[in-house]
Amino acid sequence: MLINSTSLKLQESKRFAVKKIETIAEFRPMSGKQTGGRFAPSAIRLRAIRRASHAPTRAAFADLVGLTVPNLSNLENGFPIGRVVQDKIVEKLPWVKRGFLMDGDQDQLTVAWLQRLLPLLAEESDTTLPPTRSRGKSGR
Repeated sequence: MLINSTSLKLQESKRFAVKKIETIAEFRPMSGKQTGGRFAPSAIRLRAIRRASHAPTRAAFADLVGLTVPNLSNLENGFPIGRVVQDKIVEKLPWVKRGFLMDGDQDQLTVAWLQRLLPLLAEESDTTLPPTRSRGKSGR
């Protein structure tokens, strides 16, 4: 809990009086994470896109797109994908369209890329498989 108890009020020219005002701010958990965590639809699509790209590991993909590995990890675990990150992904991977990345609009992908992504999307959305750190390396 944070209490802010001071404010300034202009009384005369260049003179201030301090008036006490107490406000209480509650700290709440960080909002913005999508429901579903790593199984949020945009997180699943982002992991599938990473695995289908020519840089399938988190480190290589983060370097390609211009992110840090922890930032990419947050996005792959359900945090919203911001407009700047969307722009970076679409710029570096021309086959990825914003409509597919954010909304899952499969009509925006070519047939070849859709056929490549569908098995990865199914695997990433399978809640019975334990998450592994080596998916990018093994080419699963």
